[in-house]
Amino acid sequence: MFNIFWPFKLIGGLLRLLVNGLVLASCALTVAAFMGERGWLWTLTSHFRMQYLAIQLIALVLITLSWWLFRRKGKPPASRAEMWMGTIFLMFFAGLNLSQIVPYYPPFAKPDARESGMADTVKLMHINLFGYLNNSRSLVIEALQATDADIVDLVEYTEPWRRELERSGALKRYPYKIAGKNHIGLYSKRPLHNARLVYTDPQHQTTPYANIIADFKLNGHPVTILVAHPASPIQPSHLQWQQASFRAWEHERGKLGRNLIIVGDLNTAPWSPEFAQLLSKTGLRDSQLGYGIQPTWPAFFPAPGMPHAQSPWAAPLGIPIDHVLVSERIRVLSRQTGPFVGSDHWPVVAELGLKKR
Repeated sequence: MFNIFWPFKLIGGLLRLLVNGLVLASCALTVAAFMGERGWLWTLTSHFRMQYLAIQLIALVLITLSWWLFRRKGKPPASRAEMWMGTIFLMFFAGLNLSQIVPYYPPFAKPDARESGMADTVKLMHINLFGYLNNSRSLVIEALQATDADIVDLVEYTEPWRRELERSGALKRYPYKIAGKNHIGLYSKRPLHNARLVYTDPQHQTTPYANIIADFKLNGHPVTILVAHPASPIQPSHLQWQQASFRAWEHERGKLGRNLIIVGDLNTAPWSPEFAQLLSKTGLRDSQLGYGIQPTWPAFFPAPGMPHAQSPWAAPLGIPIDHVLVSERIRVLSRQTGPFVGSDHWPVVAELGLKKR
């Protein structure tokens, strides 16, 4: 007899196949993420550990619920041994991802805010404006006014953005600045000394790859800030440019002063081999430590003909690629993502202090 329910069984089978494939893929990519030094594609896999972990944790919950529900009906979907093997398998790979993510959370990393004696502090705001593709001028102006940071850096900072923000008066409170036709700008309430544009790779002196280096005083001591926007590793040549930027900072570390801040859209997640080497070679640390992982991209999912509005699904699927890195004596008193500014990136806001000794 014709079974009128066969389409539903077919759809259920396809869904199970899709879910199983997604789970197995997350496990394979978890292992691949540890092999980022092998090449470009391997490096890309290291950016999505939070997503791999989410898939594996959801799968663990589904295994537990399905076993419990079907067992009550006397029709378990698998034997007890198979259930335990699947659970242990997923727990192993989830543990691998957790080992990279958990160190960012208390008590494994304690926030610097617990330290005292920071009489002089500076609030830093980093914004990737999304260049010509973002027309949300009012959102950016409101964010600048509401945050009232002491130092603001802007990347993908086009000439129309510069004219609009300076005309609006939103940058009047920042008398010290360095900004040009290099898609990058730095504005400060504090005096900036020896501010300059620097190219890390003379062979690629295109506008997105210029850095800003400047000095300012914090708690009476000199601090160097380096603002950067290295290439996104979406293809092998771009990864090489990114690596060239990181290697240049490592090579010049001794000339950049004892107290150093590197801030910007570095286009790399905390788990990439490039990021790990940068921290190791420069002696810097990630300001997220103790404050948890704070994804900054994407802030929305683009759709043709639609305004850039915050997407509710963007945050769970996001990765932290905008960074504030600090040297040993600099303390991170607070650190969070800023308000939505119409960009594909969330801003980053950090309050920093300098330890006296």
